[in-house]
Amino acid sequence: MKKSTHRIRSGLIFFLPLLILSLMGGGCEKRSGDEARAEDVAPVPDYYSLIRSADKLILSEMTINKMATVEDLGLNQAKGSKQTMDAILNLFKIGTRKGAYSYNTYLRAYIDLSELTPGDVEVDTAARLIRVSLPEIRTEFAGRDVEVREDHYRVTGLRTNIGADERARVKEAMNEALRKEVEERAGFRDRLTASAREKALAYFTAFAAENGYTAEIKFK
Repeated sequence: MKKSTHRIRSGLIFFLPLLILSLMGGGCEKRSGDEARAEDVAPVPDYYSLIRSADKLILSEMTINKMATVEDLGLNQAKGSKQTMDAILNLFKIGTRKGAYSYNTYLRAYIDLSELTPGDVEVDTAARLIRVSLPEIRTEFAGRDVEVREDHYRVTGLRTNIGADERARVKEAMNEALRKEVEERAGFRDRLTASAREKALAYFTAFAAENGYTAEIKFK
């Protein structure tokens, strides 16, 4: 019995180093696997270039309508002797003469992302956060209707028709008055800028979320 017990202990001593070596080998394989997986992780995209590539980002647009009327000159509108004489003659003409015209001018708000610098985009991969410092929101006129709309037209009796030249002059007068109104009254641009700011926040928040990040946006 003693002899048999001794052989069993010897067997345990013999296999113990093999077991330790086996465990050590398994540990080495695990580390190698971790290293291989680390090498497979994709590099962080160049979010600065991606954002800057949008260049001029149009965020909001406003349509401004302007209306004007055309009618024979009255005495209360006359300036100078010639206009006064024309106004007096108009009093004796038979019939009526009046036209109402309108057209749209378009104002838009945008961000010029070509002004973005590398320091304006910070990516925190650990916190999964993208910080973006955006250029200021600007506004500009984005065009106007080619032709005026004729909303009302009534010429009767011996009154002369309203011609194309007269309509063109009315349109230019409306355009000049509208531009002056937009420049002098901040309400137009303020409303447009506020809308653009909200859309910019929504746009870049969605951009970050699509890439697995949250966004922290501010304007210069």
